[in-house]
Amino acid sequence: MVVIAVPPPVDCDVLLPGYDFVDAYQAPVAPGVDAVEAAHRAFARAPGWATALMALRDRLVAPFGLKPAPASGFPVVSETPEQVVLGFDDRHLDFRVVVTVAAGKATLTTIVRRRNWLGRAYLFVILPFHRLIARAFAARIG
Repeated sequence: MVVIAVPPPVDCDVLLPGYDFVDAYQAPVAPGVDAVEAAHRAFARAPGWATALMALRDRLVAPFGLKPAPASGFPVVSETPEQVVLGFDDRHLDFRVVVTVAAGKATLTTIVRRRNWLGRAYLFVILPFHRLIARAFAARIG
């Protein structure tokens, strides 16, 4: 599956005012797949290596009082056939993951607003892993 980095196809300022990080990855999608189905394909069953990384993340951030990743997946903020927005706000940062489908392409966009030094440090540390996971999840959509 070919996954490419693209400019975000969403209005980040509307979805998370004051955001200070964004990336987006795009992959081809089969005809008839909408954003709801694309989000399900991306997140329904995470690869084992991604689950292991999230478990490690949860253990490492617990002493800082950060929320663990929800076992049931990220909460749905809004959902239409064209766009699904997931995410939540925490002490260190707020984030949204947006899945959009248009013109035979699905795009997974991550938008982050860091709240403090802990959010900046957290994003710095996890960014290489985030890129791997985001690309892998985008590839699962196709």
